[in-house]
Amino acid sequence: MKPHYKSALFFSLFILHYSFFSCTPTPRPTVTISGTYLEVTSATDSLPQNAEALSILAEYRQKVIDMQAPVLGTAPFDIERARPEGLMNNFEADVLRAAGDKANGTPVALAVANYGGIRNMWQKGDITVGDVYRVFPFENCLALATLTGDQLTRLFQSIARAGGHPVSGAALVITPDGDLVTADVQGHPIDPAATYRIATLDYLVEGNDGMDAFREATDVVIHTELTIRDLITAHIQSLTAAGQPVAPVLDGRITLIDLP
Repeated sequence: MKPHYKSALFFSLFILHYSFFSCTPTPRPTVTISGTYLEVTSATDSLPQNAEALSILAEYRQKVIDMQAPVLGTAPFDIERARPEGLMNNFEADVLRAAGDKANGTPVALAVANYGGIRNMWQKGDITVGDVYRVFPFENCLALATLTGDQLTRLFQSIARAGGHPVSGAALVITPDGDLVTADVQGHPIDPAATYRIATLDYLVEGNDGMDAFREATDVVIHTELTIRDLITAHIQSLTAAGQPVAPVLDGRITLIDLP
């Protein structure tokens, strides 16, 4: 190291040392904090409660209740998720496909969501904002991606292995063992040489939930401003405005068969 570099380094360290120690506050007494594990059971309810904390929670609890209370629409029957096909599955996938058409500018071939992203159900009657949050609690958003026919077949094989996921625009026949028997898109067999534009979720387009084929997707566009929850909410509101209930149907888009 050259002499003037040494001088500069020494001067810098001196300034740092002086600045640090000249600004160091008077040491405070050491405080010892200890803790222990508390098993949360029904007996926990009988423990003394902090009144100040309860008053703070009460204020925000009421705000959350007020936010969740508005009614968006009605369901004429219970709407649940199921495998290989469920009413909630179909409703989500159809909404995702319609949103994909709009965002893409031209119709997409199909839509794919994931069964695990549906966390609850809607009971017959009013559907509130809170109900939508309980079913779709994640911040997943619309993603558009393109797969070749071969890649799409592998995607459908992963859906078959999982026992079914929400799809729209496609018809699959699968076995209880997780084999893909047949797969059609828009009523036609998959063309290995063709490409297919797909509406899905940002979580899935990364290849998560076993959908590895999405890792090879091209022309990926993620619409962070279009969460699945907001898309669902807007669609329910549009149905209500048209005087229609939320009434998805089972139409055999994923069929389970036992091969001989």
